[in-house]
Amino acid sequence: MEIIYRKKFLKEAKRLPPKSQEQLKEVFDKLQQADSLESAGVDYKYMEGQQKGQNYYRIRIGGWRIGVEYLNPDLIAVTVASRGDIYKGFPPK
Repeated sequence: MEIIYRKKFLKEAKRLPPKSQEQLKEVFDKLQQADSLESAGVDYKYMEGQQKGQNYYRIRIGGWRIGVEYLNPDLIAVTVASRGDIYKGFPPK
């Protein structure tokens, strides 16, 4: 699967603690090798409150959440934030 990284995501990822950055890298390595989000073996969940036709998911990494848009077979990494903050601005309205 191809992964597209938004600038906002890359900026936020640099601010994560080193251990979390390593976990983030491991998750994206799994995603790149997988054919789909379902077969990647990561903890993901469909985000509620979306408009019809949107495909936003969150991927859990410990206390951090990655906000992604899944356009099979591509994945767009939109944001990464703490468990409590991710739901304030994601998915975009």
